Amino acid sequence: MNEKATRLFSRYPVILWVRLFGELLTELSRSMITPFLILYLHEKIGGSIPLIMLVIGLQPASDILFTLIAGGVTDQYGRKPIMLLALLLQGLSMLGMAAAGSLAAFALLYVLNGIGRSLFIPASRAVLADSMTAKQLAEAFALLSTATYIGASVGPLLGVLVYQTAPALAFLCTGLSLFLYAAVIWWKVPETKHQEQKECASAHEQISFRKVDAHRAVLSMMVLALPISFFYAQTETNLQLHLKSGFANYLDVLAWLALTKSISAIVLEFWLVKATQRFSPRRLVVFSYICFAAVSWTYGNADSIILLLCMQLVFVMGESIGLNHMLTMVSKMAPAAMRGRYFAVYGLHWDISRTLGPLAGSFLFLHFDGAVLFTIATALLLIGAVIQNVFLRRMEKASPLSREGSGS
Repeated sequence: MNEKATRLFSRYPVILWVRLFGELLTELSRSMITPFLILYLHEKIGGSIPLIMLVIGLQPASDILFTLIAGGVTDQYGRKPIMLLALLLQGLSMLGMAAAGSLAAFALLYVLNGIGRSLFIPASRAVLADSMTAKQLAEAFALLSTATYIGASVGPLLGVLVYQTAPALAFLCTGLSLFLYAAVIWWKVPETKHQEQKECASAHEQISFRKVDAHRAVLSMMVLALPISFFYAQTETNLQLHLKSGFANYLDVLAWLALTKSISAIVLEFWLVKATQRFSPRRLVVFSYICFAAVSWTYGNADSIILLLCMQLVFVMGESIGLNHMLTMVSKMAPAAMRGRYFAVYGLHWDISRTLGPLAGSFLFLHFDGAVLFTIATALLLIGAVIQNVFLRRMEKASPLSREGSGS
């Protein structure tokens, strides 16, 4: 057993094990907040539903600007200092949210938290891409996702108790966990960006966004991923209100949906990524769109808790097979000196959808209902699957290597 453990730990660089520790710790505390954030703002702080959705959209709106800045800063100044700065910003904002007594104060702190996230994500992905092969990278993304789900499997159940007694405690725990994460990165993680790469990144700084045509592939992937992130934006916000209108025990339903998805991901995600590495990325990505579409339609129209819980397995299949392989595709197409910016640009689809999605979804929900909202999301996903299939097929013709799985 010790020999197997030694081989496992030596297979991946130290940054992955630090990230696994940090993601597990922070997700455990963060997931005490996320499933109940809309309800917390509506019931504890106050405000109309459209105003709350506008506040929720402020964070990803600021992310759009700072993510682009973060990618360039990461490529020029290195991964480690940006990761440390990002975690400190997030930790401070979480401590502030615990004491926020107005929607305006919460909004400002929420934006600060978003700035920290927009700095951290491209830097943390770039340091992995610097340190691993493409095959290892797909596995690493799956392991990180599994770690977050381990934390998320316990967090929502604790969140029910915290939400009903002392909601501010969840923000305090999250802030402290982010500070601890930063301390471990400072202690154990080396810088992976070498001086010659920094100089190369600086030389590309002025041309990277002017020659758009040279980076059409990553820009296209970002745009075509918008239906997926729009669907996620609804599951993170308006789904709470939809379930509240359809189930008397909606808090329990939310917690059990989160728990079922977490357990399914813990058991299946890494295995699914490993098992599908030999298949065409195009087919895997298109299949993931179809999975998300099936889940979206069920969320909007099902009145059975059992059916909702079963669809969490389909959700995990789409997430595991599609999202991890899409990240690996981005890492393959990115020049070594521009990995931070490529991950930042691709990640913009999350920020765009989380900026516009909650507010747009709330208007659809208020003027129609949740069934209409999630049916529209389903249609967008199916359209996205068709267009993504055409785009990736053209990429395969242009580059035969893109037909191969990440394990090749």
